[in-house]
Amino acid sequence: MRKMQEIGLNDFDALVVPGHLWPDELSAADRSSLAGTLRSEGLRIESLNLPALDLNLVSRVEPFRQYSVDLYIDTMQLASDLGCGAIVVVPGRVSSLFPPPKKDTELLLRDSLEQLLRVAERLDQKLYVELHPQTPIPTTAAMLAFFDALPHERLLIAYDVSNAEFVGEDQADAVRQCAARLGQLHLSDGTRSQWRHDRVGLGSVRFDEILKALNDVDFSGVPVLEIISSTPLDDLRASAQCLSGRQEPHHDR
Repeated sequence: MRKMQEIGLNDFDALVVPGHLWPDELSAADRSSLAGTLRSEGLRIESLNLPALDLNLVSRVEPFRQYSVDLYIDTMQLASDLGCGAIVVVPGRVSSLFPPPKKDTELLLRDSLEQLLRVAERLDQKLYVELHPQTPIPTTAAMLAFFDALPHERLLIAYDVSNAEFVGEDQADAVRQCAARLGQLHLSDGTRSQWRHDRVGLGSVRFDEILKALNDVDFSGVPVLEIISSTPLDDLRASAQCLSGRQEPHHDR
């Protein structure tokens, strides 16, 4: 985070994984010390993010679904202790081969999110529900339809442009459609044939159109560079320069 701050990046979406940042590994004293360091150095954590490979808020195995809910709750408490106001939530995973009935899955997701929202109200947290291709609500239209049945001011969308590219969505139109519920933006490049999170300019995401749409809807949330790379600082810097117009991205569409 210090290295990223040096190249002009702040307001982090911090990964929550064992050995890196994990609720059970941080005592109350550890959390207080870390929160103090963040404040003193001007490092801002916007949200905490649990990689969802080992979690599933729509699992048909009830003990596993409840474990997933409980871990998100522990993460909300950690977020509160560190002075950040949100967590990113992946709304479950379903098989693309033979998924359960959509109605049943959405009922499980609703119950999971309602449990999290009760805690979010108590801890003054927001839930950024991420658009993700492996979930039961993988498109903006599906997310908005689900949100209409569960309206809550703390329940917002984390719109991932590369995920949206992979599911074939027009991201600029989607940003305009979900503007009232848009809480966070995840920026990386990818294509419609490969699910990637590359440096800006290596895929087919039309960032110019997305940035115009964000300006049109007066987006006031946090854009997060979510780049998966073996040379992260170089690729984060290059991506930031492309998005600021200081470097022209190359697009392969």
